[in-house]
Amino acid sequence: MTSLWDYGCIWCRAVPSNSVFLLCQPCHDNAMLMAPMIIRMHEDHGSYKSVAIQFQQSWMQNTPCPQVRAVYKIISTEQSLRQYQQYLDTVEARGNFQALGWQPGNEKLLWHGTRRKCYIGSPGVTTFCNDPGCSLCCILQRSYDLNFCVKGRMFGTGIYTSSASSKSNDYSKNVGIYSELKAMLLNKVVVGYYKNLIGRNEALIAPPPGYDSVVSYGHPNHMHDRLVVYNNNAVRPSYLVMYQAF
Repeated sequence: MTSLWDYGCIWCRAVPSNSVFLLCQPCHDNAMLMAPMIIRMHEDHGSYKSVAIQFQQSWMQNTPCPQVRAVYKIISTEQSLRQYQQYLDTVEARGNFQALGWQPGNEKLLWHGTRRKCYIGSPGVTTFCNDPGCSLCCILQRSYDLNFCVKGRMFGTGIYTSSASSKSNDYSKNVGIYSELKAMLLNKVVVGYYKNLIGRNEALIAPPPGYDSVVSYGHPNHMHDRLVVYNNNAVRPSYLVMYQAF
């Protein structure tokens, strides 16, 4: 049996939310004025349960899956969301993925782990820090930026995500702090047409002609996939997941 909290506004929890923002209209309007920000979701909410289940089901290591302790909805600015939607629309117009029964732009929800140098996401902490070395807060505030991506990685200078939470856990680091929690981002990614690459190509700064992303799947030396995009507007952080550190 479902309740109002399964589908209600994640902020005021009093009015049914619209299907896009998980917020009622007044809360959505207020959030857009305050964005960027994060809103902690109640464990009873259907979207919290969905994100937690995806985290658990995509944990592919031969180790126990850590427990999800909190899920936050990431509220990006209207400009950031508009830029993402414009890119998605462009990829969809070129690829017509909906005709194949796929999501527009072949959009997927994929994981990303990064450096956390503050206590954002810990109980009661929703304020971003100003440390430029805290990659997590930088992404939460301004999304991803290729200018800050590590060069020389397997498929060049791009934004790396994975369908496996356990793979992204390898890159989730607490730096200079002690915390019982680790952080991971669940992102909306415009995958479009992807090219499966087996060999390394550290010089890549764009996908091969005719493709929108590259993926490493079935590589003999890698257990889990990597999906790489090379356009800042191809990805937006959607949820912040806090989970028990080992």
